[in-house]
Amino acid sequence: MAKMRALALDVDGTLLDSSHNISPAVKKSIHDIWQQGIQIILASGRHVDSLSRLFMELGVEGYVVAFSGGVVARVDSGKRAEIIHQHRLELAHAEAMAHEALAKGLSVAWSTLDHWYTPDAMGLYRQEARILRQEPVVVPGLRGLSVAPHKLQIMSHDAEGIACLRTMRDAISPQCSAVFSHDYMLEVMPNGTNKAAGLIKIGQLHGIALSEMMAIGDAENDIEMLRHAGLGVAMGHAPDAVKAAADWITLTNGEDGVAFALEQDGLRERFFSA
Repeated sequence: MAKMRALALDVDGTLLDSSHNISPAVKKSIHDIWQQGIQIILASGRHVDSLSRLFMELGVEGYVVAFSGGVVARVDSGKRAEIIHQHRLELAHAEAMAHEALAKGLSVAWSTLDHWYTPDAMGLYRQEARILRQEPVVVPGLRGLSVAPHKLQIMSHDAEGIACLRTMRDAISPQCSAVFSHDYMLEVMPNGTNKAAGLIKIGQLHGIALSEMMAIGDAENDIEMLRHAGLGVAMGHAPDAVKAAADWITLTNGEDGVAFALEQDGLRERFFSA
């Protein structure tokens, strides 16, 4: 078995508890292995800036795989991000998808490296702003945007809307990939964009193979990295399909599942064995 040299963590539902905080136990467990030379990677659908703030809270440096693979960046202790890779949706195609979703009564967020744009600032947009601690730029109807997005976030909290999201996912264009990061949130990105692809780009910088990475996650957009990492760990509350892609299952995020996994002797040996 390969020695683990990097730890990739999903954020919402994994690193963060249900109140969107990092518990003291999880923070300590991550800081401890970082101090022993393990690369820390935050792999999430979030923006780079949001992930950079979490690195400051953890007190570590590392890499981010933002927009579920759309952007890869190196983040230092001053929250400065060096962009290594980025991939955007084609502008006209993104416009067509966004306007189709809005016409169906769904909520749509248009995410770029610097901003996220929404048609208004209420409802699900207000909820996401609180979670991300980042206000959207309001553009009525999402019309006239000239910057292609790295990701479209299409959302609904009602049963009919969620069914519509699943229909859209199943009918997605070959130019795109679409995956759920929450049961109410569909992420649409350029084809081939996923967290595992982002991890490969980071590994190439340090000569670290996916087989030398441990990944922890809880959602459909984590499946690729759990499946291909040397050690994939699913959170205890993850759906069955996510657990099936993993090698090991830890506790829930409400039970400090990340810390529990990193404290297991068998898993720690994969990091620190000679």
